[in-house]
Amino acid sequence: MARRHAPTRIIDVSGRRRLTRSEKIGIGSLATALALTAVGVVAGILIDRLLSFDDALDAGGEWDEGGGVGTRWE
Repeated sequence: MARRHAPTRIIDVSGRRRLTRSEKIGIGSLATALALTAVGVVAGILIDRLLSFDDALDAGGEWDEGGGVGTRWE
């Protein structure tokens, strides 16, 4: 039965172990997810600051002019 060996680790000239392809992809994916989260938070804050949804909802006044819901269909 053949024994499985641990994967070979590449050591650079300064003595540090280099990252494998999977480790590089994992770090890149994490960095991308964090960057997208940060962009989403900033965009949400900007939209919240620039738009006032309360004013937009109140702009039309009373939609049925005080007659109640039934008058809309008459």
